[in-house]
Amino acid sequence: MTQASEAQALAKKYMAMSPKAPHAPGMRIPSTRRSTFRPITEAELDVALRELSSGTAPGDDEIHCEELKELGRVAKKCVLRLFNCSLRTGQVPAKWKHGIIVPLLKPNKPASSMSSFRHVTLTSTLCKLMERIVARRVRDCVEDKLQPQQAGFRPARSTLDTLMQVTSAVRRRRDGEKTAAVFIDYARAFDSVDHDCIVKALMSFGVEKHLVAWIADFLQGRTAQVRVNNTLSDDISLTCGVPQGSVLGPLLFIVTVDPLSKRLNCIPGLQHGFFADDLTIVCTSADLSAIQQTIQQGLDCITRWSKEHYMEVSVEKNEYTLFGARETNLLSLKIGETVLKEVRTPKLLGLTMQPHKGLSKHVQGVKAAADARLLQLRAVASPEWGPDREKLRAFYLALVQAKVCYGIASWWFDSSLSDRERLEKVQAQAAHIVAGIPKAANRNDALCEARLKPINEVAHRRALEYYLRLKAKGAVHAKIAESIFPPEHPIHVRLAKVKHLYSTMDGTGKQHEATVLQLARRVHFNTTTPGGLKADAPEKDKKRHTMRRVVRFRDFDYQVWTDGSVVLDVSSGAGALVYPKEGRREKVVLGSGSVACSYRVECVAMEAGLKRLVDVIELNQTHRTRVVALTNSLSLLMAWSTGPAVVEGAILMRIWDLILQLVRLRVSVNFQFVFSHGGVPHNEAADKAAEQGNAKPQLYPAWVTDIVMGVERQVQNEMYRSFEEGWMLRTHRSVLLDHVRPAPKHTKLDLLEESLLAQFRTGTSKHFGWLHRVLTRKTDRLECRWCSAKDIGGDAA
Repeated sequence: MTQASEAQALAKKYMAMSPKAPHAPGMRIPSTRRSTFRPITEAELDVALRELSSGTAPGDDEIHCEELKELGRVAKKCVLRLFNCSLRTGQVPAKWKHGIIVPLLKPNKPASSMSSFRHVTLTSTLCKLMERIVARRVRDCVEDKLQPQQAGFRPARSTLDTLMQVTSAVRRRRDGEKTAAVFIDYARAFDSVDHDCIVKALMSFGVEKHLVAWIADFLQGRTAQVRVNNTLSDDISLTCGVPQGSVLGPLLFIVTVDPLSKRLNCIPGLQHGFFADDLTIVCTSADLSAIQQTIQQGLDCITRWSKEHYMEVSVEKNEYTLFGARETNLLSLKIGETVLKEVRTPKLLGLTMQPHKGLSKHVQGVKAAADARLLQLRAVASPEWGPDREKLRAFYLALVQAKVCYGIASWWFDSSLSDRERLEKVQAQAAHIVAGIPKAANRNDALCEARLKPINEVAHRRALEYYLRLKAKGAVHAKIAESIFPPEHPIHVRLAKVKHLYSTMDGTGKQHEATVLQLARRVHFNTTTPGGLKADAPEKDKKRHTMRRVVRFRDFDYQVWTDGSVVLDVSSGAGALVYPKEGRREKVVLGSGSVACSYRVECVAMEAGLKRLVDVIELNQTHRTRVVALTNSLSLLMAWSTGPAVVEGAILMRIWDLILQLVRLRVSVNFQFVFSHGGVPHNEAADKAAEQGNAKPQLYPAWVTDIVMGVERQVQNEMYRSFEEGWMLRTHRSVLLDHVRPAPKHTKLDLLEESLLAQFRTGTSKHFGWLHRVLTRKTDRLECRWCSAKDIGGDAA
């Protein structure tokens, strides 16, 4: 078969895959006559340009993302005028609706079969830019209204949410209870969703009519060509579905299937989890007849909804598993007229499950994949050539540990001790490779030299972080968190170590809407260091250049100076000083929490300072005011400068709320970085105010990241204390260095010297086994075992 005939055959296949249902009504486009038009702003365009992915293939227009990112001011205005014209009229250029379909071979599938290819559509890059702007506005409207069970294509959500929902339901069953789970997959879900159903769903969510009209025109009249190598097929028409590879497609799909989630929530005793088009329904009971009735009711609901929305459930991929039962075929379930088959080891989003306790099948598959990748890592690792320790560590984390620890918070605590040990050995092998240490070295020594943690520690951290982030989202999600992690779960033992250090947690915050992006353009961030100096510059130079920078703002109406002070796991303080050009200084001092890090404390100080500034300006009713806020946290300024559309974390969003409030008061807002402890009077005063905050009540809501880090510090400190008190088994490295801390991150040694140092610390050599200089402990001194010529102490390493 020639490339042309192959492309033509695939084109006919793809066109046949997504025919419009014969009895489906035509798409009804809403009228925009009485709808208020909100033009796209320059700020929205800038955010969309920043989000474009570099290095991606262009569409039929041959415009690359890198070219759009380099547009000048005049060119951007032309693009903005084009976008607003398209949105106002609800018309999408025909060139934007044409796509190039590229077939990609699925893993482990024969290339001789056309069904072995997954198709991706390359669309116009200019259209993708417009889609990002429209998608943001649509998401602002629908995100809070979507059902929590949908975890696909949503911010701060992932497959872990669905895995947690299903595995926790299976885990929570009591003695005598059984759990049935049905795994449902829609056939050609993205290719078969009806356009009229999409428009109706958008209207039901209250999306602006101009956006709905533009999306409707974006969907209708689409054409495509299939490209095989450099050969294109004839044009084909696509009458339904959303183009795979588009920006809007996934969002439109989850909006369309949201009503199904609402219906399933109305069935008593039925739980479900959605990840895009992958649906899992679950029921737990001691009565098999109750499980049969509830699950079948859910399947009937899915069948009815699918017929109403002209979607087809995949017959081959639908299956069920009865967890807790040794017998098979205890249930008779149908979806439509098709009887579901029972499987004993189903696979859900990459996790292989089992009907009884343990996850040996999943661990076996993960270990096999990890071993294959370790061979690749070992091939490029050598004590004398190749990547250094830090690069090898980065390779391992990205290629191996990412595979081993995928969704680990959902399954690690259900696995057996023997399965956990198998994966810990994988981590140990990686540590030996990364550090350049032979296999004979102690496992703990190798982990310390490679700066890697045991898999058990990684699992506990991720589970704890997931639990806390759920709790921070509000009462509804907090209830879900308590059901997933009951009081007997191991993470509560660790969390108890820092419970006394905080009283409440900070929330997650809500993303700013597109309407505020234009206001944010009026804020100026100066993130360059005074004089272009580095952190290790002489203090007198820092002070001189900082004072020169500060003098520029002497005519400003207000200056806000902030600083923070931290005593880890004890207290922290935030200080903010508001200096008016004329009048009395305002001072704010407060405790920032016992587990707060320096970054968090700087955030608290800036929030407190801006709050006081807003109060002062509103009280004085001053207009056209110029304000500068000065901080010694460069990382904080860099985070803010990304804009309200990008920042994450409740406190950063609250700070942006205060900044935007100042802008609405017609205040010119500037932010400036200054060096700390350089003798600048106002900075020193802010530093003293922050130190006073350590004595204040530490009642400020804790940050999730700070709590997790606090738990890790407590665990490490317990390990260090047990070593110092003699309770921990001493290894060659720990005796030599007299501690069990990881190796420093940065060394000034070359690759060979670094490898030899690691081998010396662990007492092994690549060629001769145990090194000649083996150290033993005699009384309180470390001496050479062979010559005892001199005390060589821990600093020798």
